[in-house]
Formats: sequence, C-alpha cells, structure tokens
Amino acid sequence: DESTPDPVLDFEDFEDWTLYATDNFAGGDIWHCIANPAYGLFSGMMTNLTDKDPCTVNFGAQIVFFIGSTYPSASYPGLFDTPFCTGPGNISAPCQDESIVSPVIDMTKYSTGRNEVQDGDIPAEHLSFLGGTVFTFTCYRDIPLPNLVFYTWDVRNIDPIDDCPGIWRNRSFVYYGGDKDYIFRGFDVSDLVIANYPMQVRIGVSDMCDAWYDSYGDCAAHTPSPWFDNVRIERYMVQGPQWAWRDLDIFQDNFPGVEFDLESWVRADAANDLNANDNPIIRPGDSIVVDCTSPLAGALRNGGTTGDAEVYCHVRATDIGGLGKPALFGSDLVGTYGTYVSDNGEWTIIQCDSALSAGVNVVDDKFMVDLNDSLFTRGYMVEYYFLAWDADNFSSTLPRRADEGTYFEFTCLPTGKSDILYVDDFHGRGTFEGITETYWNPTFAAVIPPENQPDRYDVNNAASLVSNGPGSRAKLNQLRRNEGSNSGYTIIVWDSGNLSVGTITDGSTLSDKSDDATMLINWLDQSENDVGLFVCGDDVAEDLNRLPSTQALELMSTWCGVNFVEGSYFDLTGGRQANGIVTPLITGTVGGIFGSSLQFYTFGGCPIINQFDVLAATANGTVALEYPEYDGSTYAAGIQSITPNATGYDAKTMWFGFSFMYLRDMEAVAPNVRNVVWNDIFLWFNGIANTAITEDEVPRANKLSQNFPNPFNPTTTIKFDVRAKGHVSLKIYNVAGQLVKTMANEVMDAGSYSREWTGSNNAGVKVASGVYFYSFEAENFKATKKMVLLR
Repeated sequence: DESTPDPVLDFEDFEDWTLYATDNFAGGDIWHCIANPAYGLFSGMMTNLTDKDPCTVNFGAQIVFFIGSTYPSASYPGLFDTPFCTGPGNISAPCQDESIVSPVIDMTKYSTGRNEVQDGDIPAEHLSFLGGTVFTFTCYRDIPLPNLVFYTWDVRNIDPIDDCPGIWRNRSFVYYGGDKDYIFRGFDVSDLVIANYPMQVRIGVSDMCDAWYDSYGDCAAHTPSPWFDNVRIERYMVQGPQWAWRDLDIFQDNFPGVEFDLESWVRADAANDLNANDNPIIRPGDSIVVDCTSPLAGALRNGGTTGDAEVYCHVRATDIGGLGKPALFGSDLVGTYGTYVSDNGEWTIIQCDSALSAGVNVVDDKFMVDLNDSLFTRGYMVEYYFLAWDADNFSSTLPRRADEGTYFEFTCLPTGKSDILYVDDFHGRGTFEGITETYWNPTFAAVIPPENQPDRYDVNNAASLVSNGPGSRAKLNQLRRNEGSNSGYTIIVWDSGNLSVGTITDGSTLSDKSDDATMLINWLDQSENDVGLFVCGDDVAEDLNRLPSTQALELMSTWCGVNFVEGSYFDLTGGRQANGIVTPLITGTVGGIFGSSLQFYTFGGCPIINQFDVLAATANGTVALEYPEYDGSTYAAGIQSITPNATGYDAKTMWFGFSFMYLRDMEAVAPNVRNVVWNDIFLWFNGIANTAITEDEVPRANKLSQNFPNPFNPTTTIKFDVRAKGHVSLKIYNVAGQLVKTMANEVMDAGSYSREWTGSNNAGVKVASGVYFYSFEAENFKATKKMVLLR
C-alpha cells in the first residue's frame, strides 16, 4: 500500500505474485518453480527505476522496499533511500524489517504453457528423486556494511494436510555488499524444506542499527537498495547422502603456536572465531563441522565403530616441505571429537560425532570431528574428505570429487620449501579452490623454479570477517627469513579478488580482529633482507581507506606509496548512467618497472561489472600502470614503491587496483600477459625466475639484480637489464663513497647483461674484505645495491 504515510512498510500481505514451474530443463534432471511478480511493482511510479542490469535478461518487475520513504536519495535522483530507524539518533528500535512473501508453490507440478498456471504433473519417475531445492535470485546491493542495512531471505513449507504454514527457516545470516551492481545468489535449501511439500519463499530488508550500531557500522547513510529480481526455486535430483558446509567451519591454514620455536605444535583449528567481534581475544573453533542429510532415504545409516550415523572423515598428513618428516596416521590423529576406526598406513578413518550446540545439545544433521593439536609441525599438509552412507545403502563424499583426488586441506606453515607466501584471500569462490588460485597456479609454475613454488595461506570465508587472516595466526619471526634460515619469506603475494570487505584487515570493529595490516608492516620493516609485497584486488585500497586505524593508512600510504582516489574506474568514467568503461586498457609507464610498452586489458564484464580501484602515488610511490585517460586526466592503476626498512634493507611493494585474475591479453601471443607481468615483478623483487620467460626477450624495464653469490670470495656476478638502447653505467664504490671499479660506462643495446667482479679495483689491485655498493644507471633509472666481500 504505497499511500500509507508511514515510511516503514510491511509487504507481508502483498498478493501480486504468481508462481509457476517451467518445462523440465537440462535433460530432465532440474525442474524450475519460478516466483514471478505478475504486475510491475513500481512501473511508472517514479523515475530512474529502469533495469540497470546489462548482464541478465530480467523476466519480471523488480522488488524494492523504499516506496513511501520520506528520504530522497542523493545518489539516485528520483528515488528514495530505505527508511532509517525511528528513534533518536537513528539508532533506536523499531528498525526496518520488511519482506514480501510469495503465494504457495506446488512443488509437484510445472507449467506446460510456461505461465502462472501449474497444469502439469512432474513425472513420478522424476518426482521420487527430486530431493534437492535451490533458492536463487539477483540482487542490486549498494548496501555497504557501515549502513547496517541488509537483505534477507527465508523459506517455509505448507502442511499439505491442514494447509498450515510452518516456521520460516534460513541460515541465520544477513547479507550485504557495497558494490553498485547486481549479484546472482543461490542457496541450497534442501535441508530447510520437506521434499514435495508445498512451500513459500520470502525476501526482505532488515536494518540492524539497533543491534550493531558502532560494532560493525555507524548507520549514517542509506541507499534505495536492495532491489530483487529473477526470483526462482529450482529442484534437482539427489541420491545418497547430501552435504553442505561453510568454509569458516573447516580447518584453517596455521602457523606454529610458539613464535621462536618453529618446530612447536601447529593446531588443527577451524577458521571461525568463536568470540564476539567486541571481544579482543581470537578463539578459533577447535572442531570442524559439516552438514549431512538423507532427503530420499529418510535417514543416514547407523553403524560403524560407534553404532551412530555413518559419517566418516578420512585424513592423511604428509610432509610437503622436504624436511624428512614421516607421514602421520593411526589413532594418534584423533582429537577431542570423533572415534578412530582404522587406517591403511596412509589414510586414517575417523567416525564423526554429532555436533553439539554450546557443547551440550545435539544439532540435527550436523557432524563434527577434531584432530590432535599436539601432533602436527611445520611442513605438514593435512588432507581430508568425508564419506557417509544412507539408510538405502547409498554413499557419497564431500568434496564430491574425492575419488578423483579433490580433497580439503590445511597446511602447517612455513613449510621451508619456499621463500614466497601466496595469501589467497579469495579462497573457495568461483571454483572449489577459488578462481584466483586457478589463475595464479599456472603463472607461478611458469615463472618460479619448481623447487621454490610458493607456500599458500587460504583465508576461508574472508568476507565473513571471522578473524582468520594470516595476521590472526602468523608471528613475525615465522614470516621473516633470517640469514641462514630455511623458513620465512622474502616475497608475499596477496590477492583479494573482487572482495569489498575482509581484504587486508586491521583488527578494528569495522574489519575483524585479524590485524593483517600490522603483520605486513612489521614484516616489511623488520626483515633482515630485501623483501617484496605484491597486493592486488578490486577493492583493497577502498577497503583500507574506509578503516579508521593508523596501521591501515601506514601500510597503504607509507609503505606502499598508495593514495586512494576512487572505488570504481567504471563509475568514474560514467558508470551505468553514461556508459562507463567496463574493460579498460592498462598501460605501463616510463618510470615504472614495466615500461611504456606493456599493455593489457583488465576484464570488467559480466556476470557482474567489476569495480576497479583508482589510485594515485604518495610517499615513495611511483605510478607503474595507468588506466586510459578520461576527461583530460590520467589515473593510476598500479603503484610501485621502494622504502628502506629499519634493518637497512629495501622493502619493495607493487599494488594493483584490480585482481590478478582479471588480466587479459590484447592478442593471443606467448607468453601470456599474466606470466609477463608477474615475471617482471618477481625479478624486481630479486627473485630468480625460470629462463623460459626471460631468454631471447627484450626486457620490459631497466633492472638491477642482487649480486650472486653474496657474500662472496673471490668473485661475484652482477646482472642487469637494459630496456632500450642508451648509455649505461655500472660502478662499484666503497663505504666512503670512493669509486673502486667501473664495470660498464658505454652505450648498450636493449637486452640482459651480466658482469663478473673479481674483487679488484680499476688498477687491478685486490681490495680488502668489507661492504661495497654497486650503482646502475640507464634511461632515467638509477639503482644501488649492497654486497659483502669476505676474504
């Protein structure tokens, strides 16, 4: 009823929805029951409410919750923002909690005419196997976390005997997102509804300012969002046990518990922090939990060692660090929960316990297992998967492809095999492994020698802000690589994909308690060698810019030389209203390590339009990459920086305003642009790359490498790259600044060169032991490095 004067409207009784099921789909194994508004809920009522989704053909009118609001929207002229809470200061109850409910959906029928009339019966041979139900929709969000406005969903059954509705069920989550874009969401609700029973769906908006003010946000701003469209219920066939899990409920990569004892125990802990966000102590869950149901058989099979539900965890632990540690198996693997069944010298089988709520009450369909916290040490990878049987004697595994070698895993870091750490802050999104990892792995393999492939820290459910980033578990002495040590890292690669929150967290209430920013600052400042940090992600700079902490600003500005300008190059260039640039052409700069010849695209297209950060250089920062010029101005896409640290070494950083997975070649050539870009950064960080990427190629940037060996006696080799033909100088000086040896002072062609120094001066006299500096100059480029001669 849009005429009501109350800005808070209740759509519970709105009856303009019709629901129907389409013809069978995808070979007959999926049936669609579609919730479709029969009438335009807002057609012609106000301006600027046209469909703004270029990626999806929308079949119905959109559903909004701001009609009747008295708050005109500044960011969406012609529309209104969702209402604020009604109490003083906009923080007192009652707050907005509105929803729209569908009519009853008959889950045994479909529509032969693909309309609102469900006039066909789903065939019995299909119906008997339709135990799975998925609830999907698209949502235009623009509801950043500080607003404390969230979108919600629920499902419920209708009793077919007395037509009484059951209780609304959901995952006990509210959802948000700051990107001004449509997102497709899909939720498996098989365990929340009864197969073949009629059902209803509900979508809504909830303002949590009365509950979470000043814990997660300040409620200072609202938008017209959320908008809903393309609401669907889909059914799929199931046989055998069915699984569900959250990445935050399974094991998290971890570091030793004692900072200065690298061989101390590495705990097998879940990702989720059990303490509230306002409790400064991080307390990870000790056991892990998965959901397992049997919608067709009616129950899981009871038996095994305990006589309870047959849900098993298969575990194996192997040394991947080359430290000579034995494989671990047997009853010693079992922790507080779970019962040892058997092992074959490789895999150990543990029967899971029923999960307990607050350690007391059994939770239906949830199962937990724990591993020994005084068993694993650095270098071990612990792989595991689940297997269950139902009452009809059918089995299934989680992950589904476990029989093909796809397992869950967590790693005890540092492994000792690599001086490179890759932080996958987009783990498990898009693919089982996470789509950023699927792009990074072949690039790592192409550029980095096999014996130095990176350690990886997967951040499970980063956007859920459950305090499980590496800053929650890693300690400085475990990260920095001390002289003569085979552990720690000289290079860290951090990719947050397209996350808008939970990127590099700072320990504040607007982030989570994992202080990743301070961890990185300490590593950059205290490492006793040259180090390199590569940060990439669509919204990392925007995320850090909104955080109030000094460490967020120090990391981004002081150490990385980055100033945040705009959260979306697409919006800056016009956005949806004026055909903004979706896939910009990125160009290297004369002063950057890539040189001006480098060009590639950053893919910003469907299924969502990516919001790439626009940057500027500050402090020691230099623009390395640029977006296309717009309206007479240039904007930075990548920033490089070199900052001396407290131990006298160089801390080098490279920061991209987009995720590495969005780099695209301009044409089909080899090597691909991702390999070229990472190779340039890796070499700039003083890494030793595979020759396949570098040989017979013109260098893309001037570069001076660290001499090798160092310290040395009696000779050492200095390598350098010349990007374009020109005058080149390479000279060696003593600590007093006096010239010792001229290694090069001439015009050189573009190419890669090396010079060997035998420890003698220009007169041919051998010099004394000590510290020397070598300086390289070429085409507006100058670099100096330190080396040690020990006789």
